[in-house]
Parts: sequence; structure tokens; C-alpha cells
Amino acid sequence: MIFCVIRAELTPRLASERLEAGESRLEKILQLIEDCRYSIHDLSRAVAKKKGEALRMNMPFELGLDMGRRRAPDPETNDKLFLIFEDKPYELKRCLSDLNGVDVEFHRCNFQLVIKKLRNFLRVEAGCNLPGASALEGEYYTFQAWMTEKKIYEGHTEVEATELPTQERLDEMQAWMQLGRPSEFVAP
Repeated sequence: MIFCVIRAELTPRLASERLEAGESRLEKILQLIEDCRYSIHDLSRAVAKKKGEALRMNMPFELGLDMGRRRAPDPETNDKLFLIFEDKPYELKRCLSDLNGVDVEFHRCNFQLVIKKLRNFLRVEAGCNLPGASALEGEYYTFQAWMTEKKIYEGHTEVEATELPTQERLDEMQAWMQLGRPSEFVAP
């Protein structure tokens, strides 16, 4: 998702973009909700995987906060646009019936579907000029290879190169874009 947003020349914002522990996560999220015109909410992880496991409610809670902000009597928030994901079609309607009448996209935990549906949302709702979904997927693979080689050159292992902090990954995506989306890393 982050790659698609960067490729659309937008700036993704996530609570995990900062690692400072003294800042309330909820305050970070509320500030992001206020600052952003577009929101992507993936509720597919808001399920218990095993018997006895607690249901994860963070994502539905954040969507509720975001929808409340959109409905606030503030003209600056009335044009906020959402993309909501679920795993399987109509899965959310069983446990979150308040979303009846809301178009929710499913992705079946398949990143190709995420790319396709996010690309379409960004193209239609944000007016972003993006290539087709298959081309975006290819660019993502190209970026991953470029970044891995760059990080190995900088002294990371291949595993470390895939486990970077969110902000560092964002920085690398933006660097790759600024370099013209090169097909391979060339050491300086």
C-alpha cells in the first residue's frame, strides 16, 4: 500500500512513521486523521486467528475516529475520502453492521488485489496518474530489488534490508522515485 501511495506521488502517513515512545499513539493517529484528505483502512486484521485470542479493535476504532472527523461541522473535513479493505467480501457486514451501505473492498490477503484496488482508488478519487496494476506490481518488485542491493551496500544483511523501520522504507521509496525509478542499484 505504501509503495502505491508513494508511486502516486502522494505522501503516506502512518502512526509508525515516528518511533518516539513518549508521544501518545492515539494523539499521533488523531493528528494524522486531521491532516490527511485520503484515508485507507484495512480491517482484514481485525479478527481473532485462534480460539480464545482477543479480537483486534484498533483498525475499526481508527476508522470510526476518521469517519467522525469527516462528519464534523468543519468544511475542511467534509471532502475526506476513504478506501476500506476487508479480507473476504461482506465479511465486515457480519460483525460491523453499521457499515451496511458503505462500499468496502476485499483483497483476500492478496497483495495483487491490494495494488489493483488501491491503484483504482487513487486514479479515480485522487486523480493520480498511475500505470496499470500489473505494471505497478512489476515496479514494486524492481524497487524491492533496488532497495535490498542498496541496503546490502550500506552494510545491512539481506534480512535486515527487509525489516527496516517504516520511515526508512518510505525514504528509500522516495529516493528511488527521485532517481527516476532505476531498474538496479549502482554503487556511487
